[in-house]
Amino acid sequence: MNAMANQLIALLADALAMLCLARCLLQYGRLHFSHPLAQFCCRSTDWLVKPLRRIVPPLGQWDTACVLAALLLYVLAYLLLSLLNLPWSLFGWQIAAANMLFAALALTRAAAYVLLGGLLWRMVLSLSQAYSPITAVLNRIYEPLCRPFAFLRIGRWDFSGSLLALLLWWWAAWWLPAIVAGLNLWLLP
Repeated sequence: MNAMANQLIALLADALAMLCLARCLLQYGRLHFSHPLAQFCCRSTDWLVKPLRRIVPPLGQWDTACVLAALLLYVLAYLLLSLLNLPWSLFGWQIAAANMLFAALALTRAAAYVLLGGLLWRMVLSLSQAYSPITAVLNRIYEPLCRPFAFLRIGRWDFSGSLLALLLWWWAAWWLPAIVAGLNLWLLP
């Protein structure tokens, strides 16, 4: 039962954090509020983002309240997991610092998955000839990220997004788990 509760807490934190980060990216890409995807992201995260907007101002075009909301979700999830799984005698500043570090790493993983999902969606939409309002938004988001890999554009074929997707996948699937495993071993008493 405890393992199932742990997985449910982690899954819920991941889903809500990814929605907050997707909301931030879609606002940066200037997706119109009436679009169903924007409506879904806003309605599912307003309860957390709106109160944070009173505290944290936007940073240029970036809605920092969305990023802070995602980070807070992970901090709360790791705190709850610690309370459920660790004896009270182990609680202290080391556990709090470790939870903050793991929350920041989880935030980078969520950001990588959100970016990867949007990039794959952009690639699929580029194969079709029909215009979609989301295409312009995705291009505004990913064009600056793909620019360093512009040397991979050969004629009308653009492979710059493929290299970015590969880097994001490596970070989320290989590098980050190795870092977390190393930190877990380091934190053992």
